[in-house]
Amino acid sequence: MSEQATILVVDDDSSIRWVLARALHNAEYKVISCDNGVEALELVNTHQPNIVITDIQMSGMSGLELLEKLNQSHPSLPVIMITAYADTDIGSQTHELGAFDYLPKPFNINQVINICRKALDNQQPNTHLPAWQQQIHKTIEQHYHQGQTKILQQIQDDFERFIADNALRLTQGHKQKAAKLLGWGRNTLTRKLQQWQQQDND
Repeated sequence: MSEQATILVVDDDSSIRWVLARALHNAEYKVISCDNGVEALELVNTHQPNIVITDIQMSGMSGLELLEKLNQSHPSLPVIMITAYADTDIGSQTHELGAFDYLPKPFNINQVINICRKALDNQQPNTHLPAWQQQIHKTIEQHYHQGQTKILQQIQDDFERFIADNALRLTQGHKQKAAKLLGWGRNTLTRKLQQWQQQDND
């Protein structure tokens, strides 16, 4: 990125915040920090960081609770979790919950820098999109990297059914009018409705 990236560090351990801040400053990142999830949410809104690094275990709002709230309000923001457990299950869990990656304690500073660079490189230029579209982008990326290569087909099928249901609702079940709203022929809508009904019965 051409501009200096900002990284928010959230940890109730001041020594961890100090170590991370020093390392990230040396790597030419701008660093802001706090010791709790509530303040972190405020800093995300006011400073718009490019990455959030947060501990999982914190008093008050946990890192997982913070992750959930950030996924809802800022779905394209990469969140890196710090955990005291070098456990692949923890890593899988944080990925499933929407984290970009995780850092087991004690972490290597070079590992921290590399993960931050990777997060910045992988950021998509979609921040101008509505939040619901950003969430779809994030969902696609997460599922794809977890090996679900058919995620685009699944979303396409689900979305077609979603808009067809809404077209029928808006036209009070009138297939001809619903098909016109969708830009489909009536036969196309009828065929898709039959396919979906068959899937439900299987």
